[in-house]
Amino acid sequence: MKSMKKVFALVLALIMSLSLVACGNDTAKSDSSGTPDSSKPDTSAEETYPTKDVQMYIGYGAGGGSDLLARALAKYIDLGDQTMVCTNLTGGSGTIAMMECWNAEPDGYSMNLCLPESFAVQVLNDSMEEDVFDKLIFLASPVYDVNSLNVLSTSDIQTTEDLIAYATEHPGELTIAGVGSGVNKLWAVEIMQKLGIELQYIPYEDSNATRAALLGGQVDLLLCQSCESKTYYDSGEFTILGVCANEKVSFFPDVDTFTEQGYDIVSGIHRGFAMTPDTPAEIVADMESRVKAVYDNPEFQDYMHDTLGFNTVWTGHDEYEALAAQCLKDFPALMEAAANY
Repeated sequence: MKSMKKVFALVLALIMSLSLVACGNDTAKSDSSGTPDSSKPDTSAEETYPTKDVQMYIGYGAGGGSDLLARALAKYIDLGDQTMVCTNLTGGSGTIAMMECWNAEPDGYSMNLCLPESFAVQVLNDSMEEDVFDKLIFLASPVYDVNSLNVLSTSDIQTTEDLIAYATEHPGELTIAGVGSGVNKLWAVEIMQKLGIELQYIPYEDSNATRAALLGGQVDLLLCQSCESKTYYDSGEFTILGVCANEKVSFFPDVDTFTEQGYDIVSGIHRGFAMTPDTPAEIVADMESRVKAVYDNPEFQDYMHDTLGFNTVWTGHDEYEALAAQCLKDFPALMEAAANY
């Protein structure tokens, strides 16, 4: 009997010692008040982000510049075991897709192909709430897609001087296509003002429709972003009268900018990405770094330039937010002028 008691006592002592070790481990994680020790590593959700697919909403049609950029990012971005899923939600000049991102959970799993110049015009037109610019997170832009003014290679107009001469003699006769009645119309009006001519602006739903209109002879000129004219310029179908930039575009080495021709016409879109309002700063910084890694990838750069015809310029989060805010200040004067067209 005494032997059994000794065994029981030894077992009890062992259990108590293990309990003390366990309690000691818990105590090591907290201070005397039971508060977790802030010096210990934080295993929060941000450290394992992302744990599911990231949704990218594209407010423009398949095959256009915005769609191509979003899908290029999805192709090259490193999200660990996750992927980026691209969804086209057309309509409202990008508003429908933007609102899908806007109304999503602020957890870093919803993004939006963002065009701040276009969004700014919609805000100023009261078709988009102003707090979009206050709350939407303008993440970053890897592309500054400068505008180009195009005609068919078979047109009698093959230079800017040809255009000015004909439009001066036939004011309002020539037609120019652009996407929508927003920022592209503003830029078309700016070209008219700077060249001293009058054209008839014809809005189309998307960039595919504008190119089809020029190819089919429904319009005389096309104002579009350079990525959307590159294929047709390379094939010899389009002549580019001028690029709306201060410096030559690398994939249009033989095309003079309007600045080189003596006209102060500089415009384009900072195609980029936005995230849902109130997304944690840690996740925003994480995603910005992932997008920057894509931008720094030589294979991505070659794909942008050689295949898609994008003018790559990095605009990080802080600068992109400031650029978006500046658009709201710069466009009212152009909008006032465009009201007469």
